[in-house]
Amino acid sequence: MVDTITAPLVGAEEVDVSDIADAVDRHLQGVEWDIAIFLTDLPRRARLYPISVEVDTERRAALISLPALGVRRLRRRVRQALVDVVRQLFFREGALEHPEVMGRPPREPGPGTGAARDVSRRYVVPGLRGQARLIAGMVYANRPWRLFGSLSRALAGVFATATVLFMNTATWNLATALGAWQHTLITVLSSLALTAWIIISHRLWERADDLPARHHPRYLYNLVTLITIALAVVVLATILFGALVAVSFLLLDSSVLTKFMGRSVGVGDYLNLAWFITAIAMIGGAFGTSLETDEEVREAAYGQRQRERQRLLEEMAARSDHDRKPSPGTTGR
Repeated sequence: MVDTITAPLVGAEEVDVSDIADAVDRHLQGVEWDIAIFLTDLPRRARLYPISVEVDTERRAALISLPALGVRRLRRRVRQALVDVVRQLFFREGALEHPEVMGRPPREPGPGTGAARDVSRRYVVPGLRGQARLIAGMVYANRPWRLFGSLSRALAGVFATATVLFMNTATWNLATALGAWQHTLITVLSSLALTAWIIISHRLWERADDLPARHHPRYLYNLVTLITIALAVVVLATILFGALVAVSFLLLDSSVLTKFMGRSVGVGDYLNLAWFITAIAMIGGAFGTSLETDEEVREAAYGQRQRERQRLLEEMAARSDHDRKPSPGTTGR
């Protein structure tokens, strides 16, 4: 019989399968198992290597980190990893059937590994392939395509700006007069501006001064944040462009544009108009996100694990600041 249990457990990158097993014991009040396999969206690393799987033959438990498996064919990779894990735990076989998924044991022991952890076996995905899979998995966990769907004020700013521009005849003239490279430049600049505005105004960028002395390398999380917000902006621009193209063909008769512009118009003119309005409307989205709270943006931009990590870091930073404050009655120099 196979039992499936979902439980919220807060952890950190250095947590190992034994820690998870102990936490589950406390959470489920001593539930017993023949084999336990834990799936987590927590990114884990041994030094710079993403850890895909950790197997503890003594506890008959294993921990599979989903981000290290990447995004492409994720369900299939999880099934393949489960097969190898069960073979190791049940049959005590060391050979892997799917080394391209599980990776290999690290050549160097990870931080904190030693004699006490000889019973556990870690598998890492080395090289650029492993880093790319880890980053893609972390971005996927953030669900960037759902970001703006949760930010009503930002959406209102985007569509309000698009509506005003769509009804402005000066916009028609300018949009059809610009070339493709100019439209491309405006789109790139406005998208970068919206991405930077969201990250900076809502303090999504992690800085060393904002973190406690002991923290995980922040460059990975900052890169994931940048990619997540940038992809969300691309998704928003794509949806808005498609909507504007449809509205243009439905509401703007070609005779109206021909009369205004003094020349015949074609499909390219409609596409250029939608393209130009989409690019400028991104600026309206920046003003809309300013009306959102930092907590609302983080709830929309990050997956549950990343939000838990940020809350944990904020608590650690607050405790660190409290410990540095002089106690009452003491004087400093």
